[in-house]
This record gives sequence, C-alpha cells and structure tokens, in this order.
Amino acid sequence: MGKTDRMYPDLFRPLVIRNKRLKSRVVSSPHGDPRMLRADREGYSIFSEDAATYYGRIARGGAAIVNTGHLGVDPRFYLGAHREYFDFKNPRVNAYLLPAMHRIVENVHAYGSLASIELNHGGQWCTPVEGNRLLGPSYMEKEDGLIVEPMDQAEMEYVADCFAEAAYIGKRAGFDVINVHAAHNWLLGEFFSPIENKRTDEYGGSVENRARFPKMVMERIRERVGDEMILAMRISATEVEAGGITLEEVSRIVAIMSDTVDIVQCSAGKIHDSFTESFTFPSQYMPEGTNSHLARAVKASAPGCLIETIGGIDDPAFANEVIRSGGADLVGMARGFIADPDWVEKVRQNHPEDVRPCIRCLHCLDFCEPLESSGSMSYCSVNPRRAFIHEPAPIISYGGKKNVAVIGGGPAGMLAAIEIADRGHQVILVEKEAKLGGRLEFADFITFKRGVKNYREYLKRQVAKRENIQVLLNTEANRELLEAMAPDAIIVATGATKFTPAIKGIGNKKVIHAAELFKRTDEIGEKVVVIGGGDVGCEITIQLQTMGKTVDLIETEDRLMKYSKDFWENKVFTEFFLKHEYKPELKSFDDLRDLDSVHIHLRTSCTEIRDEGVLIREKDGETAFLEADTVILATGLRNADDAPCFDELASTVLYIGDRAEVGNIENASRTAYACSLQI
Repeated sequence: MGKTDRMYPDLFRPLVIRNKRLKSRVVSSPHGDPRMLRADREGYSIFSEDAATYYGRIARGGAAIVNTGHLGVDPRFYLGAHREYFDFKNPRVNAYLLPAMHRIVENVHAYGSLASIELNHGGQWCTPVEGNRLLGPSYMEKEDGLIVEPMDQAEMEYVADCFAEAAYIGKRAGFDVINVHAAHNWLLGEFFSPIENKRTDEYGGSVENRARFPKMVMERIRERVGDEMILAMRISATEVEAGGITLEEVSRIVAIMSDTVDIVQCSAGKIHDSFTESFTFPSQYMPEGTNSHLARAVKASAPGCLIETIGGIDDPAFANEVIRSGGADLVGMARGFIADPDWVEKVRQNHPEDVRPCIRCLHCLDFCEPLESSGSMSYCSVNPRRAFIHEPAPIISYGGKKNVAVIGGGPAGMLAAIEIADRGHQVILVEKEAKLGGRLEFADFITFKRGVKNYREYLKRQVAKRENIQVLLNTEANRELLEAMAPDAIIVATGATKFTPAIKGIGNKKVIHAAELFKRTDEIGEKVVVIGGGDVGCEITIQLQTMGKTVDLIETEDRLMKYSKDFWENKVFTEFFLKHEYKPELKSFDDLRDLDSVHIHLRTSCTEIRDEGVLIREKDGETAFLEADTVILATGLRNADDAPCFDELASTVLYIGDRAEVGNIENASRTAYACSLQI
C-alpha cells in the first residue's frame, strides 16, 4: 500500500467551504463538560484553560471541524442542567471571554482543523435569571409552575440580535464556523415543530411560517459576521413522535435556509423525552448510524446545503460508505472522539483496528444530570484518560525497564498490560482460561452488546500488537510460578467470584449462573426463570425473549435495577424491551409489537428450585410455583474471600478491576490505567 493509499479514502476526499479547506469529512460534534467552563466574579460563564487543551486534543486527532458545547445567547436565562450563563453583549465579560476563546481557536488551528462555536437558546428548557418567565412559540404552563410565554415580534428581534452578537464575538475570537442549535426541542427547534408551535399568525401553521423566525436568526447572524464565515445549523430530521416534523417538511426547511446556511446537521429526537432521546444519544439498543437514513433522505431531496449525519457512528467502514454512497457530505461524532480522540488520525494512517470503540454506555452523559447527582464530571468507560484533561504524571521509576506480571486476562488485566507495556516495561499476562476476554465473553450471547464485543476484540488486538507483552494461556498463577518469574511488580486482575444464594435445590443441574451462561447456551430450555432483576438479569431476559423463550423474572426489591449504576436512559429502554419486541436495526418504535413472554415478579423471592421449576414467595406472603426448564442466577459477583494473596512476591503488588472492587467496565479501565501510573 502506497503512502497516499487509504483504506477509507472517501473520509478524506477534499472539501472546501467558503474558501476554507477541511482536512477530513469527520466533524467533532458539539460536546464538552462543566470543566470546560469557569465563572467570573459575577457568575458569568467563561471558557477555562481546560477547554483549549481538550478541543486542541480533538483537532490533533484529525477532526475537520471541532465544535464547542452549546452556549446560551440570551443573558436573561441560564442554559442547561449546570446553569451556564453567558452574556455576549457585556463588554466587561467579553474582556475575559475573548482571550479564552482565542486560546481554543489557536489550539484547534495549530492542528489544521476549523474551530466552531455552537450557539443556542433554551426556550422552555432555560432557567430564568429572575422571575418565572420563559419563552417559546406558544403559551404553556409547565409542571414546575413556570409559564412559557409566546414570543411577540419584539422578543424575536431581541433574541435574533442575541444570536447575532454572540456570533460576532465568535468571529472576533477567530472561530471559522457558527453552529446554531435548532434541534432537539430547544427554542428554534420548537418553532420548527408542529407539536410545539401552535401559533396561528405568520410564525405558525405552514412549514414556511414555522421556519420564519429561525430564518430571521440565520439571516441576522449572516449580516453580522459577513460572508467569509461558515454557518451551520442542527435540526431534528424527525422528532420520533406522532404529529412531529416530517422528512418532507425538513427538506423544505433546508431549501428555505440554503441561501444562508452552508451545513445542515440531521439529528433526531427531543430533549427531556427518554424515548426520542435514544435517537439523539443512541444507546446500546440502537444500530450503527441510527439516523443516517434521515440525512440520506434530506440530501436526496434538498440540494443546496451540505448535509452532515450524526447518531451512533463509530465504525470507519460505515462512515466511509455514508460519504462514498452520497448519504451525507460530513459525518459527525461526539462519543467516538470521547472514546478515542485520535479516531480520524488512526483511520487516516490506515490503522482502523487501533480505534478504541464506544460501547454506548452513555456514562459520558452523566454530567448532564443535576450537579448533586453527577459531581459535574464526564467519564468514559473505555477511555480512562477522559477523566483527566491533563494526564497525571507517572511515579518516577528508578532502575529502568521492569518485569511485570499481570494476572488475569479480562478487561482490567488486558488494559493494564497494554498501558504498562506502553510505558516501556516487559509484561507477562497470565490467564487461566484458553483465551483472553474474561467476563466480556458474555457479549457473544447478548445481541445488543456489540459495542462491548468490539471493545473486547480491540483489547485483544492491542495485546497481540505489543512485542513486550508475553501471554500465557491455560496457566494458573500460583506461588511457584510467580517465584520463578521473580517480577518487579504484580498486577492482580483475577476478577470476582460468582455469588450463589442459599436457596434449597441450588445445585440442581438446570441452574446456570449468569457468569457462565455464554458457555452453556445450548442448555437453555423454552421456559426460563431468571433470579435477579438487576442490569444483568434484565438484559439476559431481553435476549432470551428475542430467542423466543418464555421468562419469569424474579426480583426481591420493589423495582428492577434498583441499585444500577447504568445511565438512566439505558435503564428506561431495558425496561421497555422487557415487554416489547427488540429489533437490532431499530429505526422507530412505531412498529414494535407488545409481547407477553416476560412475566415480572417484584418483591418476590425464590425459596426452592425443583426439577419441574421454582417455588416463590410473593410480596403478599403467598407462595406460587413457576414451571421452568432452566433457572438462571443473575445474582451478581462478590470479592473472593479465599483468593490467593501475592503481597510478598514483589515489591509492588496492585489489585485492580473486580479483584479490588466489583464494578463495571468503567471500573476496570479506570483502575487498570491508574495502576500503570504506579509502576
């Protein structure tokens, strides 16, 4: 393969917009977290130094356009759960804000990317600085007691000027692109929406009327910033709700905007609506490129604007095919860059196998929740560096290269081996099974765990690529082996042990622990009882339902997944698919059948397992018998009290992953990365 030959050439096909050349067709979609902002002495929001570092890092990774997170343009309102408060009309604030924005732009430009500032007005989802007055296209009384007042002409003029002034400050800071958020049921998106916009004047009714105010905003911005800046707009190509905007209407809106707007990003869904948000932030249940069919339809019917697609795109081959086939002009990603900031650069250099895949856990969105519940931090389950804008310095290592034994080839052990090897040490990875992967092998059984399976295979590839990692399979790590190795450090990643509750008949041959289920799928009968309604029990139940099984799900608590650490939206859809048909290529919920093959028993315990089924005690104290061919224990894992101790066999012994504290993939990657800093 020659130096200019690329595996995915269409992602790097030349594109020039308003005399600005894009270095790829991949855009870093608007995102960030509260660390990107700081408050001045009066509480106004200003970009922090961390923002410049973070966005520059994504530019280094190859994104053609790097977007900031959305910024509120109207100083009468706070925007978002973290009450961001910008005032682009305030000269004193801009005296502090402009230098910070300049630093972002310079960092992004240093790597040849275009810098984009996203502007938004929250409308009904704002928090007023004073009073209880909100703005929208139509009158509304909200559940929290706030009143949404329909905007009159004067309000529209004022808000349009707010957008224009904010765009002008962005221009002064050196940004190349103004990206206006007109999707997801924020203010401008509300005007587009036939659900939200009930006006009977010239700003409601027809598509042309509903587009009139957003068009005013775009034109006001263009007048203020001139012709050299790129103007982009986000729109929900579907609200995923009956009576919502249609693709035909979106195509007409794009045509209306085409003389002012250069790029239209086709997203989907509405905020504060868990079902439609699964198209805005596709969960593990959604297919690759969830919304790509929408962008393709808009591009085919509305020439004049460049079309960007977004929504659950992580696979370079898929992204390239979208561009090659004319489905879109640009591909947008946020979580792809969160999981791997070097996504584009790895693909450009023909190493797509090194792209760290997103598993769609949605943990990076936890900071969107109220401050008191999230701690205002954004984490990534597969990229532990996400927690650190500036990477911590490792401990000073005297004596040069060290020999390190890593015990356990699950996600924590594999990542620890990779990170330690990348710091120059020699690693021996010891795994008692015949292959690496550990508990992640379950992803072969669960259809919607494609992301986890991809991550497991990524880790395996990275281990195999490193010459300074030696793998010993089918090998039990015991005292004799480690004494013979004489390592300088030992990393213990042996995981947790299966928890088996004290139930009469628990040793019955029809009982399978969830941790072993992927090895015994051929033993699953037609009638199944799943004991344990946590994340694992519920997800196994969904998979069994897709296989045509009848399932009784037993949970002792008053609700399913009560102690789950999963993101709330994933939990909503997990519960939904317990009662509805699941389709891997899901594009809408309209054609999903209600199913009655899953029976949920809350505040219920299993008292005995027999050859014919299980005996249960229900919440009212009554007993019942459930027939079962198979009983699955989704009762979780526990730290092994009798696990071997290796503390005396090396000068440094560290315990990570489930061996330190039973957790999830995020816990495994975080502790694995941390241990590499300590070698």
